Amino acid sequence: MNAKLMLPLPHQLLAVIGPHAAARLMELAGSLCLRGPLLLLDGGNRANLHPLIRQIRPRTTDPAAALQNITLARAFTCHQVLALVEQARQEAQPGQPVLVLDLLSTFYDESVRLAESARLLRQSLAALSAISRRAPVLISARRPLPAAQNRVMLLELLLDEAAQVWEEAPPPAPAALQPALF
Repeated sequence: MNAKLMLPLPHQLLAVIGPHAAARLMELAGSLCLRGPLLLLDGGNRANLHPLIRQIRPRTTDPAAALQNITLARAFTCHQVLALVEQARQEAQPGQPVLVLDLLSTFYDESVRLAESARLLRQSLAALSAISRRAPVLISARRPLPAAQNRVMLLELLLDEAAQVWEEAPPPAPAALQPALF
């Protein structure tokens, strides 16, 4: 995925999948906060504002005003993600972009039964879809780690709900080691 991430059309939910997807959304947040209000929901503790500040500082004479355009909310459990998304459904303004960083992180938590994670994710996706009828919604997610492969169906739920999916290309395989010739 080398293309620059652009704001999707209203009435769409876009999923960006990959290990660096949240960083891509943070880059987009840097551009969007210069234009107006932005809701940033962080489901995986991925919102690092320091690079964002460095990104916007040369592009505006008032970086503090640009940062005030960002409403940031963090969730540390899948139950909190659902609560944040439900709150966003009630409070998001029409046209206000909603970026969700690392949505599936807390849903991959093995301490929550898979059925419960799936139920909460379905409710969260329904709320995000409702928001996407009024404003662009972009979601970043990562594939589950090998130890949590039984939860890949959660990623499939997200992919089924998204109108568009961008997936980062996997890193190139390391070259085979050649014996050194002396």
